[in-house]
Amino acid sequence: MPARPRIPDPRKGALEKFAFDLRQLGVGKVAVSWIAAQEDTKVSRPALYAALSGTRLPQGMTVSTLLRWWAGNPDEENPDARSRDPIWGWIQRLPAGHDARTQATEWKDRYLRLSRAESKRRSAKNRSWKPTPPVRIDTPREQHLMIEQIKDLIERTGLSQDMWLLFGPEALRIERYLSGRMIPDGVSISQIVKRCAEFIPDLHRKDESRRLYIAAEIARRARVRERRIARNASPARRGRG
Repeated sequence: MPARPRIPDPRKGALEKFAFDLRQLGVGKVAVSWIAAQEDTKVSRPALYAALSGTRLPQGMTVSTLLRWWAGNPDEENPDARSRDPIWGWIQRLPAGHDARTQATEWKDRYLRLSRAESKRRSAKNRSWKPTPPVRIDTPREQHLMIEQIKDLIERTGLSQDMWLLFGPEALRIERYLSGRMIPDGVSISQIVKRCAEFIPDLHRKDESRRLYIAAEIARRARVRERRIARNASPARRGRG
């Protein structure tokens, strides 16, 4: 990712307008590279730069990380203030009535509105698109086992009935993992374990991450196997034989 990502055109829609305004917010403040180098930053430098390009909607944690330094003020956060929101909790640590808290809240609300609008737009686009029917397979047993392991971890937090409090906007992505529509990659697994660990004091994050990563890899290979079997058994393939 270049140190100077493409400059979004605010005339081309709400997504590029958001990225453009976010860039403007950071003018004269700490650099993205400096934010990425901080010990408590959990987002990669390329992801932070990508959020300023306007090419796609960034994840909530990415936007929150930039806003914490550009709209908020970490030096004025109250470390004793508690929040169950792992993404936006820093806003509650700012003094009530403080300009930084007001500005950060406004940006958070704007991002969430944009996120909902983008989700609706994608859903409408997906409904209008008619691709070639893919090979259909049942969820493999290995993937079911991985899903059960993730569900067990989430239930241990006591927030399994309120995923939004646990994962924020990323709850929709987690639900896709639990429904079997997607398999989490290594980064997503680390994020799941990190957020759950905030509510499970005795959780060994490294061991749990490795256990889920192995389960996900086994599930992914199982899906490849099942798709190969389904393709070989399809009428089109038999007709070529």
